[in-house]
Amino acid sequence: MRLGIRQHLHGRLRSPWWERSIGALGVVLLADSFLPWYRLSWTVSRYGSGQQTHHVNTATAWHSSSAWSLAVLLGVIAAAGQVTCGVYANRWPTLSVRLRWLLLLTATTGLLVATVSWLAIPSVDAASGYGSVAAEQIAGGVRFGDIVRDHLSARETNVAWGFYLAVFIMMALVLLMLLDVVRRADRHAAAIAG
Repeated sequence: MRLGIRQHLHGRLRSPWWERSIGALGVVLLADSFLPWYRLSWTVSRYGSGQQTHHVNTATAWHSSSAWSLAVLLGVIAAAGQVTCGVYANRWPTLSVRLRWLLLLTATTGLLVATVSWLAIPSVDAASGYGSVAAEQIAGGVRFGDIVRDHLSARETNVAWGFYLAVFIMMALVLLMLLDVVRRADRHAAAIAG
């Protein structure tokens, strides 16, 4: 009897590879959100000596943009929900199908929010550059080189590698969730026909 119970539980806890991959992508996306998503780099020339020093300041998704924070939350919630649907698929099969479509929409919305907010960052003209600023200049408590949340600029030069990695992760997440929905719809249609 114990053997039958163990096999039943093992069969229930075992999920398809794409469902495990969705869960893993959700964890990787959350970890990626703490990597540099945005960076500022600048060079300071000392008046008189001409000595130059290079500086870089980076920020995570959480510190640089509210939209990027929202995109990460939507992606992680969608991945966690998809894994939860897989665990409870046998108990509530009709709810699971509708919920999977909603979670796919949630992940797609997260990807769109991240991309659209990146495209909304204004660019700096290459000809004008950044100009020069006195080293002591402070405006409103913000020093030169500080990254101010939701006040980002220079889309092409300042977005860091963590953002690009997150977009790739979110695209993979959406594709795997779509694969899961399509496979389950095919199985459901085959069960009704057969």
